[in-house]
Amino acid sequence: MERTVFLTGGAGRIGKLVLQQLLERGYRVRALIHRHEPEGISGKNLELIRGDILDQNGLKEAVKGCRFICHLAAAWDMFPPAVFEKENNQLFESVIRGTYNLLEASCSLEGIKLFLYASTDAVYATGPRKFDAPITEDTGLFPSRFYALCKIVCESMCKQYGNLYGLPWLIVRICWALTEDELLRVYSYEFWEDSLSTEDRERLAPGLANGRGVFAPLLQNGESGIDHIADPQDIADGIVLGIERYESAKNNTFNLAGPAPFRYLDVIEKVAHGLGVPWDSAKVDDFQPYELRNDMAEKYLGYNPKYTMELMIEKALLTDLNRRP
Repeated sequence: MERTVFLTGGAGRIGKLVLQQLLERGYRVRALIHRHEPEGISGKNLELIRGDILDQNGLKEAVKGCRFICHLAAAWDMFPPAVFEKENNQLFESVIRGTYNLLEASCSLEGIKLFLYASTDAVYATGPRKFDAPITEDTGLFPSRFYALCKIVCESMCKQYGNLYGLPWLIVRICWALTEDELLRVYSYEFWEDSLSTEDRERLAPGLANGRGVFAPLLQNGESGIDHIADPQDIADGIVLGIERYESAKNNTFNLAGPAPFRYLDVIEKVAHGLGVPWDSAKVDDFQPYELRNDMAEKYLGYNPKYTMELMIEKALLTDLNRRP
């Protein structure tokens, strides 16, 4: 059982990639299944267990014999309207209590090598917060919503379980990671509509709404919006590296992001051309540029993200083309 991983969130956009990589590298994986099973993944080293992170006793049974805990599951909303994040009580249960239950189940495990916790760049309030320098793991935390506050609480719990019980932990703060379909939604008019002035909405909606065109956000000074988005494959690579290199990685926090931030105006023509639609731009509210640095992950994990925004767009456009009738 030395290479057995207990995995939550194995059916998610990142979790299923982590699951596949672990199996390919010879790990045994015991995946907790709540609602959905990971599609298209099977093998003799994969064990699916029905359960719930809110069931502490069930978790204590489920993790027996595992040496690694990889906790990726969390209820949150990628795009509005908010469903999972609309009520603080729901987030408290699914994020804080669920993580507490798994920590309780793990802290007394014999021979445990690592408890890996997936946090988020939302703990820095990326997007609405202004940064004077690139974001490192030492940048002060400042949640912009209750979901991020929950993640900060869970990060602290992981560290303090390490202090109290000697539980080896690792925290990864994951950049906004989007699949091909999700990426194209970021360039849609509707994604930014609520942040536009009334005048700009009236000007842009006839030409861009309902998929008629794509949109590039501008900062309030008129310059291009800047964002930092990652491909799920890169993030999965970083998580698996954390498990593989647990000896040098444990008891540390790492940012995991794409290779570099990008300017929307640098890529919007590529998106528009690929979709065969026009594009436009306008100033948006509460949007600040930022860069999430990967230096620590590169140094200790060997993390080397490959998917630039240009490559992500190419993948998204190819997927869109293949789905057209």
